[in-house]
Amino acid sequence: MKNNLSALTACHACDLLVAEEDIPLNSKAHCPRCGFPLYEPKVNTVNNTLALVITGLLLLWPAITMPILEMSILGDTSFNTLLSAVVKIFQAGYYWVAFVVFFTSIFAPLAKFSVLCTVLLHIKAKRYTPVLPVLFRYYVKLDAWEMLDVYLISMMVAVIKLFDIAAIHTGLGLFCLLGLLATSILVTITLDKKQIWDHIEDLCRKQSS
Repeated sequence: MKNNLSALTACHACDLLVAEEDIPLNSKAHCPRCGFPLYEPKVNTVNNTLALVITGLLLLWPAITMPILEMSILGDTSFNTLLSAVVKIFQAGYYWVAFVVFFTSIFAPLAKFSVLCTVLLHIKAKRYTPVLPVLFRYYVKLDAWEMLDVYLISMMVAVIKLFDIAAIHTGLGLFCLLGLLATSILVTITLDKKQIWDHIEDLCRKQSS
């Protein structure tokens, strides 16, 4: 069992501080007081997450720039992309809404995948830099701001409302956006943040020794 204070974890249900122990992969550590799951080691988290992150980066550009929907209303046909949607919202005068959509649907996924890719590549190469823990902290913060699912839900609501008055066809960008959302969810599932922090601490110790 680890004895230092940094190896304590807090139960999210009852706030009990519990000393972390090494447990087998794919098993869960539970709070001894309330039984709430504390942490679960993931198998091959670095390689699996890195593959998903690279996939997300490859899907991001077509998801942003390729047509998501093609709408025809009274003979007027328009192709809508995620980037053009931000521009149109900005041009309509809704500057803060445009900023929020840009930040949560474009900037946050790009920054999130780029930062995590940098961290994982450093771990794979066994290279430590002082900025590595800072980058991973930023990833954790950015992860909470990515809202592709909210954007997709709002888009589907708009499509349902326009369905009776417009001819709507899906574009390749929509499938890339759905793939990007699925990839983001899988990254959350496969990433073991505790293991990543352990890797970063090990690299730091080797660098200082």
